[in-house]
Amino acid sequence: MSAANVPTQEQDEQKEAPKKEIGKPKAPTTTKVLKGKSWFAITAPALFSNKSLGEALAADPSTLVGRVVSASLLELTGDPTRYYMMLHFKITSWDGSSAKTVYAGHETTRDFTARIVQLRTARIDTNDVLQFADGSMRVKSIAITNRPVTESVNKAVRAQIRQLIAEAAKGKTIEQFVEAVMKGEVQANVHQTVNKLYPLRIFEVLKTEVQ
Repeated sequence: MSAANVPTQEQDEQKEAPKKEIGKPKAPTTTKVLKGKSWFAITAPALFSNKSLGEALAADPSTLVGRVVSASLLELTGDPTRYYMMLHFKITSWDGSSAKTVYAGHETTRDFTARIVQLRTARIDTNDVLQFADGSMRVKSIAITNRPVTESVNKAVRAQIRQLIAEAAKGKTIEQFVEAVMKGEVQANVHQTVNKLYPLRIFEVLKTEVQ
């Protein structure tokens, strides 16, 4: 083999030297991410037995105020009857490592609405802002009749539903009304009363939103 074909020591070192990766920043370590921050346990209001709503990481607990967290009614009560209800809570204050919340509203899942609205039925909706002893709240409801109805029946049923919901809210706090909704008491009263005017297949409080 000629001298021109014999690899030099310098060439061997270049081949053996590991390649350096360029342009790939190191991922931040867990210690760096958590530095100066603490975990805060988020709890539901007393109405829902101060159940856990999860945890939030923050350096300053005041930054958590105003944040909205959600949980299903099934998770909070263990009752599968209204599994389709999602409840929303707003963080209002903190005490040590615990973040306190108030009820902010609820809504039913889209698949629930899609399932109950069927052909050869009528959908009757209401949407009102109601005054309570401690504030106001928007309340939306949905009623499904057994068959299509005339415009006059639609108006009569809607008017009676609005009246019954307003009566259920009268003199109550927001939490008292919400408790009655979550237990199905408001729904049962509306369903039974309106049935005397026109048969309902389903009645549900579709959404609430504290103003």
